[in-house]
Amino acid sequence: MLAVIGHVATKELRQIGRDRRSLVLILAIPIVLTVLFGKALDSNDLRQIPSAILNLDGSPESNVIATAFSTYDEIQVRHESATLEEAQALLARGRIKAVIVIPNGFMRKIASGGEAELQMLLDGTDNTSAPIVEGVAKRVIQRYNTERAIRGLWDRGIRPDKSLRLIRPVYVQTEIRYNPGLQFLSYVMPGVIGLTLQLLTVMLMAISITRERERGTLDQLMASPISRAELILGKVVAYFGISLVNVVTVLFIADRWFNVPAGENLPLLFALCGLFVLTSLATSVLISVVSRSQFQAVQIAVFYVLPVFMLSGAFGHLEAIPEYIRPISYLFPLMYFSRAVRAVTLRGADFAQVANDLTVLSGFVVILLFLAVVSFRKRTA
Repeated sequence: MLAVIGHVATKELRQIGRDRRSLVLILAIPIVLTVLFGKALDSNDLRQIPSAILNLDGSPESNVIATAFSTYDEIQVRHESATLEEAQALLARGRIKAVIVIPNGFMRKIASGGEAELQMLLDGTDNTSAPIVEGVAKRVIQRYNTERAIRGLWDRGIRPDKSLRLIRPVYVQTEIRYNPGLQFLSYVMPGVIGLTLQLLTVMLMAISITRERERGTLDQLMASPISRAELILGKVVAYFGISLVNVVTVLFIADRWFNVPAGENLPLLFALCGLFVLTSLATSVLISVVSRSQFQAVQIAVFYVLPVFMLSGAFGHLEAIPEYIRPISYLFPLMYFSRAVRAVTLRGADFAQVANDLTVLSGFVVILLFLAVVSFRKRTA
């Protein structure tokens, strides 16, 4: 049986090798998808959000606050508007994402001991930049209030070192482990790797089988002494070997291009990738069974990958998915793969710490391959 499977795998690899265009696409698509997904998701770490400051007070105190906003990388003060109408027009046209308004009488209220406030107009159509600008404003005001309190105590004869102890008796010491820079890309890169591998393997394998059915070569193979199981496993072995090359490629890009390390436990990482690729190949066989043409196989593959992208939790928190939909997430191997790879690459997890995910992925491989062979037998009987 092993000899027959090896013969089928060799025949499949030779057929792929003869079609140079397909071979280039097979090896190039993972590179292109990984770079595109990585660059697109890396933009979530926003910097230089275009903003405008409207300083209606023009006092020394308001000038200090206006200048403080320009010291933060998150925002870029592109306009210092003269009127509120001008600033609102820029916001409406999408030229800026935020307007910080320092109202007239700001310094007078502070001097009289009253409460002074800033007004912010945020573009709610961009739900990513709005909270970032709001966070910057809070930090600016917090720093301003601290410095103002120190100056007030200094005027009363209390030195700055003692002033700090009076106004900040408690502070929080934060230590961020595993992803110190809180890089969003480091969190989602396992999902990028998984989605890239899955998209490619599902489409290639499904198209391969439906193409042979369209050409009539599948019927010729069925008439030979080769069993259905040997034929399926032979094709799986061939595309599994190609997928391992793509695994190395995408991991290299993630490490060298996007600075997302592969971690120290490479054997465990490759084991996870191998199991995940096998689940994708088995899924593609199931897709080919219900597909009557290559075009239909591609359509079904895309229809399968889209909910995986949205519901697997690979690109966001699983807890953010509504509870009545969340059970569907546990049906996707990508959920277990991305969680385990994240643990290995970021936290340095060992075999015992990802044993549950490995077990589930292994179960997916066995069940999906069994269903693939049984379904293929019924379809070709």
